[in-house]
This record gives sequence, structure tokens and C-alpha cells, in this order.
Amino acid sequence: MIAVPSLKSMLAILLLCIVVAGVPAVAQQQEQEPLGRLLIITGVDRYHAWNPNSERVRQILIDGGFEAVISEDPWVLTTPGMERYDGIVMVLNTDDRWPAPVESALVGHIRGGMGIGIIHSSDNCFPGWSEFEDMVGLLWRIDEVNKAGHDHYGPYTVEIVDKKHFITEAMEDFPITDELYRDLTKYSDFHVLAEGFSRDKQARYPLIMTKNYGKGRVFHTVLGHDVNTMSSAGFQRTTLRGMIWAVGGDN
Repeated sequence: MIAVPSLKSMLAILLLCIVVAGVPAVAQQQEQEPLGRLLIITGVDRYHAWNPNSERVRQILIDGGFEAVISEDPWVLTTPGMERYDGIVMVLNTDDRWPAPVESALVGHIRGGMGIGIIHSSDNCFPGWSEFEDMVGLLWRIDEVNKAGHDHYGPYTVEIVDKKHFITEAMEDFPITDELYRDLTKYSDFHVLAEGFSRDKQARYPLIMTKNYGKGRVFHTVLGHDVNTMSSAGFQRTTLRGMIWAVGGDN
């Protein structure tokens, strides 16, 4: 006669199996550290839907392995809590200058070694703030001398010009539907990773750039008009790898 395990024994065996099976998953979860912690500064943009745009950028970064949070209050840059962040991402557009302590805090963070990402119209911000202009390098400015503009929103090709850099390593040119920024004003030197050809001006213009600022790194992409643009695999890859590079994760 075959012995049939009691209900109590069967439950004990089942519980043991669950515990044993769960150990590797828990251990693996505990071992996985984020690529870095990023603060996304947003909350104002005259021409773009900053709320869905910043949330889409956040999701791209989280899916890629970062921990990322959104703040609409730039004063957070002045708080002790900034010590836990490795980088800042800007998804906003405003002419209005920040209060002096906030501006000083941002400059201090980047010069001190924190990475920063400038997404699309964030390079429109803060006319006259010379330190920000020097940090970003190439900015949208319109006045008596500077005449920034863009081709009509639509499809074009992002052409990779540096396939050896960590951000664009071995990448092929990719299609995107976006605004093609042109005639931006140069304030300091930067390294170009990708360009686009303007049908309106029949000329090529920088689209994705990098530079060093003090001990920090600046990743700058003029791509990212809306969530449709951000659905591009090329945008997602360059933005993710751009922030990995900005926080020193390419080492």
C-alpha cells in the first residue's frame, strides 16, 4: 500500500519549494544597483507638453536601469538631498532666470562632478546666464544678432558622425520625427556626435553633443519635441547612453 502524505506534510513541502525558488530572485534583486540616481527638473515650457515629456524621459531612464525622480521646484537643487544624486536632467523651457542661490547650486553641482542632460528646448533657457550658456555650449537664442529656428516638425534622418564615442558607438543613422534645430548660438566648444540636414537651409546642424564642464559632463540633445519623438529607438538609446556617460558610467 502506497503511503499518502498528510495535508500538513504537503503544505510544508509546498512552502519549502516556494522559499527555495524565491531565494535566487530575491538575492538577484538585492544585487541589482541602479546605474545612478537622476533628478529631472521640469515644470515649465511655453511650447512643449512638459508633463508627458518629462514622464516619458523618466520612464526611458528607469527602463534603462536608472533611478529617476521628477521635481517641478528648482529650489531642490539647493538642498542637502542633492548629495544622493549622480546627475540632473533638464526638461523645460523658460526665459526667466532662477534665483541666484539656485543658479549657483546648479553650477556648483556640475563643476563638482555631477552629470547633466539637456533635452531639446532646455537649451532655450536662461538668456543672459553666462555660466549656463558656457556649460551647454550651443543654445537657442533670438535677438538682433542671433536667429535660431527649426525646420517644420516632420521626419528626417539623424546622422551619426562619431561611431566611436560611448553614446553612439557602432550606431547607424536613424529616422526620427521631430523639429530640426538650426542656427543656434555657440558659446563654448563641444563635441558633436550626430548631425541633421536642414531642408530649409540646405545645411547640416549639430543634434547630439557632449562636453566637459569643470569635473562634470554635459550631454546635450536637441531631439525630444514630444512623446512621439521620444518613441524613436534612436532617441531612447542616445538619451539613455548619454546619461550613463554623463554620470561616468562608461568607465
